[in-house]
Amino acid sequence: MFILPKAFRRPMLLALGMSVIALSANGQENQNSLEINLQKSIGIFSANNHQLQGGAYGGEITYHINTTNRKSAWIQDLGVKSVDFIFNYKNMGQVNRVLVPIKGEYGDSYSLLGGITLPLLHVGKASVDIAPAFGVLYAGETWFTNQNPLLGSKLNFAARAALKLNVPVAEKTSLTASLDVLHYSNGGSRVPNNGMNLANVGIGVKKYLNFKPGEEAQSTNVDNSYAKHSFDFGVGIGRRGAYQSKKFLYRTGLYLGYNYRFASYMAVGTGIDAVYYHTLYDASRNTETYQSKATSLQRWRVGAAIGPDFWMGDLAIMAKYGYYIYYDSLKPIKTYWTAGAKYKLNNWLALQGKIYIHQTEADYIGVGLMFTK
Repeated sequence: MFILPKAFRRPMLLALGMSVIALSANGQENQNSLEINLQKSIGIFSANNHQLQGGAYGGEITYHINTTNRKSAWIQDLGVKSVDFIFNYKNMGQVNRVLVPIKGEYGDSYSLLGGITLPLLHVGKASVDIAPAFGVLYAGETWFTNQNPLLGSKLNFAARAALKLNVPVAEKTSLTASLDVLHYSNGGSRVPNNGMNLANVGIGVKKYLNFKPGEEAQSTNVDNSYAKHSFDFGVGIGRRGAYQSKKFLYRTGLYLGYNYRFASYMAVGTGIDAVYYHTLYDASRNTETYQSKATSLQRWRVGAAIGPDFWMGDLAIMAKYGYYIYYDSLKPIKTYWTAGAKYKLNNWLALQGKIYIHQTEADYIGVGLMFTK
């Protein structure tokens, strides 16, 4: 029997161990995984100069659905690693205002998010990824429960952007570290709506699940064709909350625009936004009709905007920056933002949701239909 000399045993064992980790890292690329991430806030802030102090802690549980073998064009073109389903919890008991410290003012938060993981770079066996996600969040306290000045509703929209480091340490296990920013607010459906922003660091573990890579579900959408040029006509209705009230002020939004789609996952669009006010500002009813930067003295406001659409199959995330052609506003507002999503029902019709924003202040969210030609 051949016996390896002692001088060579440790280097050989080390090399064998590194080979196992390398092979496991390659195998992990084709597996679904479950990730648990413990988090601590390193910064908390809000709009309109509300100074906050204290810290939040909590974590995320994420189920990653591997997409490396999917045939959809946008997944292959972007190199998407996974589609993610996320539960996020934050204990906010230590967070309060600097000027008026009230214990437990914001309650705990619970959110459900959907997102994707995109590769950024590899450093040896480790990888660094970008992971954006969107969803809904339940906040424990609001203006209507304890008069906190930031949150007007318990149900909020949430967006999270994360930078993640993955280091394989065993055949089916990686250690993770993360840096992320979580934002939540209600889009103006209840006012006040300053919202909350948390910057967080985290550390966790990712466990890869047992199944054969060839058994994962393949995309049935192998048609990678798309129209390069298209015209959109959108219509939606929405409502903004009256200040410190459960009453609503309604809007109807119209959009007419042109899109140029230059890749399976990206297009640029430009068009005209027109918004009709069902309720105008009345100085004699200031509390009921005042709408901050969205306060209008006339029924219509009209603007021109341009920006990208990010396509994921039949779902698109939209964002545009615009300049007002006509807006008789109470305040000197000249520009606006819009953001939202649309989902294609067929080649000519989509469902859409769209938020209008002035600077960092949400106006309202409109929901409706988008007709495409």
